[in-house]
Amino acid sequence: MRGLQLADLELATRALLLLPACERPAQLARLLDAARRGAAHHATCGTAHPAYGTGTLMSALSRVTIAPRPPVLTRDYLHCLAFVAITIADATDHTFDIGDGTLSGLQRTP
Repeated sequence: MRGLQLADLELATRALLLLPACERPAQLARLLDAARRGAAHHATCGTAHPAYGTGTLMSALSRVTIAPRPPVLTRDYLHCLAFVAITIADATDHTFDIGDGTLSGLQRTP
C-alpha cells in the first residue's frame, strides 16, 4: 500500500461505521488488500488498476459507500477509528509506511 494519510483513517472509519461491528474486520481486510493490489499494479505498470485503484487506501475507499462526517465523535466512531489504526499498525507485511513510532498503550481487544 502506498503512503497513508490521516484522511485515509477517517474515511476508512466512516466506511466501517455503516457496517455492524462483526463485519468491520472483514471489510477492512478487503480494503487493505485492494490497496496492496493497486499498489503492486501501479508499481509494475505505472497506472491505476481498474478495480483496485492507485494503491492508496483512499483509492480503495473510493469504491465503497462512506458515511457522512458525524457532527461529534461518538464512542462507536472512536472505537472504530482505533480499530482501523491498530489494524493497520499491526500489519506484518510492511508494504506501507507508518513510520517507526509505536502505539504505546493501545491494544486491540478480541
